[in-house]
Amino acid sequence: MKNIKKFLIASIILIVVGAVGLVVVCATFSFTVSGANPYSCSGGFRSSTAYSNRPYGMMGMMGMMRGFNFSRQNTEDISKDINNLTFDEIKSAAEKYLVKIGLKNVKVKEIMEFSNNYYIETVEEDTGSGAVELLLDKTNGTIYPEYGPNMMWNQKYGMHFRFSLTQAENNMSIDEEKAIEIANSYLTETGSNEFAGDEAEKFYGYYTIDTVNKDGTPVGMLSVNGFTGQVWYHNWHGAFIEMKEY
Repeated sequence: MKNIKKFLIASIILIVVGAVGLVVVCATFSFTVSGANPYSCSGGFRSSTAYSNRPYGMMGMMGMMRGFNFSRQNTEDISKDINNLTFDEIKSAAEKYLVKIGLKNVKVKEIMEFSNNYYIETVEEDTGSGAVELLLDKTNGTIYPEYGPNMMWNQKYGMHFRFSLTQAENNMSIDEEKAIEIANSYLTETGSNEFAGDEAEKFYGYYTIDTVNKDGTPVGMLSVNGFTGQVWYHNWHGAFIEMKEY
């Protein structure tokens, strides 16, 4: 009888110690990694922060780069003629870059020159859907993927890519008209004296929209997430100079 009591007391002590240990481990785990991981001890899946306007992690960026060969080592070096580039020369260099990274079904649709860089918009040849957004650095002629929504929100070519995603599956809850409305509301609230253009280029997971002044002259651009409605202004271009469509 005494042995049974001792066994029961020992079992209760072990259970209490185990429970306390679990609480401590769980609390520690949540404190150290829950901000970077969509899982936590407190209740299964937590809303992902993929759509937040925050810098992405190095490992995530490296994974995306590796997956599509988005690397500066694979770009076309045209820096020797950087001060005398034509839009057609930029288009040709961008097309060579797209082939190098394995995107043979993608073509250049539009090139915009800004004071800091050239913005290159590409679309899929078979679907017409926006594919990737590229930048050409004016200081050295390097072509590389645009940061921001192109990396964070693009569900087919970005960091959270899905290889099997097709145009038929690119059904965002926010349509083009609503995206433009959201863009205008954002521009009004920020007091930027800019307005959303009449068209929104549909990418996989978001829209990119040119912004214009009251005279309709292009100023810059922003993107609207097609699921959350979050706006991301492209503040890395500088002043608009000119553009060409293809």
